Amino acid sequence: MQTGTATDAPTGERLLAIDIARGLALLGVGVVNVLAFAQVWSSVHALDMAHTAVDVVAEYAVAMLFIHRCYPLLAFLFGVGLAWQWQQLAEPRKVRRLRPRLWALLLIGVCHGLLLWPGDVLSTYAIVGLCVVALAGASAQRLRRWAIAAYALAAIFYGAAGAMMWLWAGPPSLLPEVPSSFAQSTLRVALAMHPGEFLERGLAQTLAPDLWAHVLFGMWAARSGALVTFLRPAPTAGARSRLPWHVAGATLLAGGSILEIIAAGHGGWAARSNHDLGLALMTLAAVPVSVGAIWAWLALATHLARAQPSLLRTLAIASGRAPLTQFIGQSLLFALLFNDSLFGWHGDVGRATCVAIALLVWQVLSAGIAQWFARGHRHGPLEIVWRGLTRRLTRA
Repeated sequence: MQTGTATDAPTGERLLAIDIARGLALLGVGVVNVLAFAQVWSSVHALDMAHTAVDVVAEYAVAMLFIHRCYPLLAFLFGVGLAWQWQQLAEPRKVRRLRPRLWALLLIGVCHGLLLWPGDVLSTYAIVGLCVVALAGASAQRLRRWAIAAYALAAIFYGAAGAMMWLWAGPPSLLPEVPSSFAQSTLRVALAMHPGEFLERGLAQTLAPDLWAHVLFGMWAARSGALVTFLRPAPTAGARSRLPWHVAGATLLAGGSILEIIAAGHGGWAARSNHDLGLALMTLAAVPVSVGAIWAWLALATHLARAQPSLLRTLAIASGRAPLTQFIGQSLLFALLFNDSLFGWHGDVGRATCVAIALLVWQVLSAGIAQWFARGHRHGPLEIVWRGLTRRLTRA
């Protein structure tokens, strides 16, 4: 997750569309993550646990708007941030100046994963960043080759996995109950389970080839200037210059979404049972949906950035300027609400209620962040902590 600096573009001008896109993505992340806190740890889908029509509608809405559509955008923006920070740093030793920031993010992510949310992704971004930071100064052509190769690897991996599951699909089977740390009666037992859950999720996220591809794609988009052109095209270019991007993005998103909807009818959205055919379709949809979602969120953010001020726009900008505060704040509030050893709402609320809670939490946190910036602060509360930790590691 890239929190950015006071400016997000190498020219020194902050692009509101970037903040809006990041803020909206964090809204979706909260809506997706809340299910793991509230109901089931092992799946982001829970269509088989929807017992009312409202819950079914909520499941479809969350699936089509947010699941597999928000983290790709954050990974893309993380790559954008790496490339832009590289351009802002003075020579020499740019890599050595960026690494302390990533080590600090890794430390924050590990603490977040062990204490609040074992599904933490901050540590994953930090690890990926430490591995690819040397490419931040590469030419746009070289980054394009790396991104294409990473997407090709992801497509081959998911395509082969999906095809094998399709060809050797077995009958549906019940999945064993996966104990969740949030369902434990004491906080001590819950925290004792976090390391195992954190390692399980962390390995899966770090080894996902599409995550690396999204980061490299973001680095290329920043270095080549394609992102700035997409968000703020030249007046003489008009909408025609972005038409190929719109066609490609819409095609990928529509095709992948259709596969996901078909998968829902074959058990691909089940949390308590295993359906090989449904999982095969979901696997095949992974890459096109994630790439198409990056286009969709950036296009929406561009529209909102040019539109008249609104509550959604204001809250999204505030959240996007302090994403670390928003992300960890969500985890803190969800942990307080859904831990059985605390407020104890785990297992007691349906999907629609979970969505409503997540939307409210995002709105409350965003409003608080907006007030924080209105008082003259340049960075969010946890962003200040991150910067201070980075300075300490840099001196060390």
